[in-house]
This record gives sequence, structure tokens and C-alpha cells, in this order.
Amino acid sequence: MKMKLVHALLVVAVMSAPVNAEFKTTSWTTPGPQGMNLKGKMFTLSQYEGGISFYPPYFSPTPSTTYYITTDIPTSTSYPWTTAPTTRSVSVCLRYLIDFGQTSNPRIFTLSPSSTPLLVNVDQLGVYTLNFNQYSYNTLYMKPSIRFWSTIGPDIWSRFCFTLDSTKNVAQVFSGSNISIRKLIRYQYVWSGEPVIQFEGFDGQVTDVQMWDYPLSYREVFKYMTNGVYGPYRGSVLTWSSINYTPSGNTLLEDVYEWQAKQQISGRRRGRQPKGGRKNRKFVNAEREKKQL
Repeated sequence: MKMKLVHALLVVAVMSAPVNAEFKTTSWTTPGPQGMNLKGKMFTLSQYEGGISFYPPYFSPTPSTTYYITTDIPTSTSYPWTTAPTTRSVSVCLRYLIDFGQTSNPRIFTLSPSSTPLLVNVDQLGVYTLNFNQYSYNTLYMKPSIRFWSTIGPDIWSRFCFTLDSTKNVAQVFSGSNISIRKLIRYQYVWSGEPVIQFEGFDGQVTDVQMWDYPLSYREVFKYMTNGVYGPYRGSVLTWSSINYTPSGNTLLEDVYEWQAKQQISGRRRGRQPKGGRKNRKFVNAEREKKQL
């Protein structure tokens, strides 16, 4: 009887929405373990079939059934999670790898599925697009091309940090050893969403996702870019060492490339050889002998 009542309420809420609203159906699968430590792990995503959402252990964005999100949600409809307190600022850092073969401007992430989500895209030239409300009139284009740190070495990952100071209404983007200029946001933006960050829309990997509810200092960004060599870092809202996640579609969790490489090198030092390795060398020798004859 309760299930029928809930279903009826959902139907009424959907039918009461404006006729011209665009509906998007989102189905969530079972979330991962509570407060999982993902250090040394990465997720592989798919542009068309796989995405993932991250959130703190105390938060639960998983609805009991399929829900509907519209661009103009009726006041009687509420999200199936508790409302997080409004903060004045936000910072996000992460490491990612993207294949631009499918699209030239993929979306990296969406921060907070609220009425004013923050959307972040990147193109092949390393220009980041920050859209603060789904519409083009409050968008920033930021290129981190200013060399700021000389002690940060090369890395296989694209190291990205974004800071937003809502009090000053200014944003800045960091990538590896480079920074962008600080830019004023055209219209005042206050991060007032849930502590949820969602990744979908690109082929590649993502790891070490951190989120803070304040603008990071240059010193804190530097610690992240150097992987904690010059000091530890830990997101105040979201941290990779204690995090929950909900996969959607086709995703893969495995060791980061660096750990996989160490395991392979360590195995070879103990005398192990790849399967079929000796046969390949014998085949090469046999071909050489035929040529000599």
C-alpha cells in the first residue's frame, strides 16, 4: 500500500510540472561501501554508458526509485536527500585523463545537482569552461597558461584545481604547474548545493577527487599538485581517503597506473616472465636460423 502511495505521489508531482519542461530520468544503482578509502584507485568511465557520483559518508543521495528532475521543479517536489547548508565558497581538485577522440569539449564534472549546478568542461587546447547556472550568460573561459611553480615535475595525469570565492565573486583554475588569471564572475554565484560531484560524458579515468567549502590558498593547491610531498591535503567536504560513490552504467574500479607499473616491475625482478615470453624468443631465434641457412 505504501509503494502504491509513493508511486502515486511521484506521478502527481511529475504531472504538476510545466508542460514545456524537459524531463531527465536518472536511475541509480547500489552505492559503494561506506567511507571507502580509494587511495591508489581510479575509475574508468565511458562517454555514453558510464558515470559515477561521489559524496561524503554521512550523505545519502540514493533514491529508492527512479526520480525526475526538471528545469523548473514545482515547489511541492523535493529531492530524496537532506538539504546541505549553504556555503560561501567551494574548491575542487582532481586528477583525470581524457580521450578527445569522441568529443572536442567533454564535460569533466557537474558539482551539486541543485537548481544552479556548476558545470566544468575542457577542450583539447586546455581551455576550461565554467558554467555556473546551465546558461551561457554566466560562463567563464579560463586558460591556465601562466607558469607559477617551477618545482612541479611532469605527470601522466592532468592535475586540476578550481577555486571559487563567493565573497569576492572571483574564480581561478590551476593545471599542474600553471595557473589562470583570476576572473570575476559576471553574476553573483553562491554554492548552495548538496556535497555531490558527478562525472559523466567522457572516455577516460578519474582519481584523487577532493572538495573544500572554502577557496584554497596557493600553498594548499601546491600541496595537492605535488601529491602531498610538501604537506598533507584532505578535502573538508569530500576526500578520496573516505568517500562514498554510486556508479551509473558501465564503470571500472582498479589500481592507478603508477601502482600497476610498480606491480609489474616488482614481479619481473622476482624472475617471473610474461606468459608466452619464452616461446616468442624461441620463435625469433628460429626465424634467424632459417635466414642464415
